Amino acid sequence: MTGLLLLALSAAPNPFLAEALELEQNLDFEGCVARLRQASTQWQSTPDELRDIEVHAGLCTFNLGKTRAAEGHFRMALRLDENTALPPYTSPKALELFAAVKRALPHKPFVDGDLAGDAPLKDPVAARPVLTPEPPPQRTFGQLLGSRVPSLISAGVAVVSLVTGILLATLAQDVARQANAAHFETDFYRLGADARGLATGATISWVVAAVATSATVVTWLIASDEEHP
Repeated sequence: MTGLLLLALSAAPNPFLAEALELEQNLDFEGCVARLRQASTQWQSTPDELRDIEVHAGLCTFNLGKTRAAEGHFRMALRLDENTALPPYTSPKALELFAAVKRALPHKPFVDGDLAGDAPLKDPVAARPVLTPEPPPQRTFGQLLGSRVPSLISAGVAVVSLVTGILLATLAQDVARQANAAHFETDFYRLGADARGLATGATISWVVAAVATSATVVTWLIASDEEHP
């Protein structure tokens, strides 16, 4: 099933890349970078899509003033495809940076994991390595279940409190009927006090159930945010 899913994803165009290009056209460079990060980590992209992701990531980061990050993306795009070119109407400064990165690359095939050996750029500051964030690690089923434990506990408390409240309310009604049917005044007051105590316990149980339900919703939402940052 997983293989079929990956095959289907690789056959379909990368939707995150399409959204990123639209954001880039609208000059939303930060949104473009965020979508490109999703395009590279959350979709089975083709080699051409991977190259385009790096090209447009370089352009968007360059427009955000992050020159060194842009160099890293341009370098990766050229290693994926040495014939990579920037799209038409690219700014002259971006073209100049791209040309400098291309001149600095050694003329040898790209090897996975071999990112060393680039010739230094003219600007020594620009030659520093670019640190790109690694994609978030995939969480196991046990980790996902562990993050839901507080929600499951509070949900169990809510259910138990609700059932307890219903039982106490039912008993309170029965005792109240017995008090009303009592022939002696002492029995009336005694049973009436018992009925009020049971009713109070039912009310407390329902309050606890309501609080536990709210806690369940809150902890569930927090766990969901942690799973999808």
